Amino acid sequence: MTHPSKDITGQYSNRLGGKTILLGVTSSAAIYRSIDLARDLMRHGADVKVIMSPKASELISPELFKWATGNPVLVELTGDIEHILLTDENPENIVFLIAPATANTITKLSQGIADNALLTTALAAFGRGIPIIVVPAMHLSLWDNPIVKEAVKKLRMHGIKFVEPIVAEGKAKYPDIGEIVEYVFNVVTPKTLRRKKIVVTAGGTRIYLDKIRFISNPSSGKMGVAMALEAWLRGASVKLVMAKHANPGYTIPRDIEVFTFETFDEAQEKILQCVEGSDILIHAAAVSDFKPTETINSKIESDTSEWIIKLIPTGKIIKRARELNPEMFILAFKAEWGLSDEELCKKTISYLKKGYANAAVANDVSKGIFGADNTEAILIYKKNNYFKNIKLSGSKRYVASKILDELVKEGLI
Repeated sequence: MTHPSKDITGQYSNRLGGKTILLGVTSSAAIYRSIDLARDLMRHGADVKVIMSPKASELISPELFKWATGNPVLVELTGDIEHILLTDENPENIVFLIAPATANTITKLSQGIADNALLTTALAAFGRGIPIIVVPAMHLSLWDNPIVKEAVKKLRMHGIKFVEPIVAEGKAKYPDIGEIVEYVFNVVTPKTLRRKKIVVTAGGTRIYLDKIRFISNPSSGKMGVAMALEAWLRGASVKLVMAKHANPGYTIPRDIEVFTFETFDEAQEKILQCVEGSDILIHAAAVSDFKPTETINSKIESDTSEWIIKLIPTGKIIKRARELNPEMFILAFKAEWGLSDEELCKKTISYLKKGYANAAVANDVSKGIFGADNTEAILIYKKNNYFKNIKLSGSKRYVASKILDELVKEGLI
């Protein structure tokens, strides 16, 4: 019989399907958060096996982690040589994640000390080439200790990845669980965009009519942020230019450089600054196409009998980006309303022929795509003098992944 805790496996995605996460848990006060971490990793398809330091097992019973994962928990090594059994079978499908990691564990690991089951298994994993991720959580005085800093530096030199703690209230705190999960995704994703510099835009702009009223659109920024995350997973250096009022619903790893905007002018300025020297622009932001001929520098009173507003085009940011960086690959997003797939393709191909973008993702937003978790889209690009289109549907994260995979496969990016 399958353990009931495994019923959640793959509930969010199957991104970690076939992967085993060896979750090392040490005696930080943040240990309780690793129960939720284990469950989230399972929801993405992983099989999670917990290894606890002896002191950690005094803070939380191993039985609770057994309940959470449906697997036995390792605390002490026996004649079964568990550290070898756990790391020798299919090491290419294993990730060793230490969360939380204390100063004691970090410094011992950097010296190759193996005085408990967790450290011994970590050393065995390291020797098998298994990726290791460390999530420190401790008092700030310990995190700032030069000996700990030197240990972190040494481990990084050996290829061990760290998810930086959140420094607040005199502590180096356990980071957001979503960010840790993204780092796990990162180490298992092929680096097909390594060394690429990518700018991604996300969210809607605001055009102010007076000091408090504006014209905007329902864009949540979810699609743009999904594109940024997927590019980062593939090894790209990513700059995300995002509406400050966006609500993407994803945790953005701190390795992604984020610039925020509110208005059209702010968006244009920051996008054009970022595209210089970039290889790829993914322009998913819902940018305002029109602006008023004049903006009132105060509040229009609500009892005003009539307010006539004249709108003129804002200009195309994507066109200016192309002029600034003619060699950059540009993926545009086209929002249309109430069109058939055939009409959507025809209109998008006509847009691509103008030469501003190399490829486009076309959406019929009448289908409730704005702000939703799922989307329907058609990726259209030119290859060997003809236009190819691929229809995609599913979660925005899934569609973003498939868009990049297709462009990489075709050798376009």
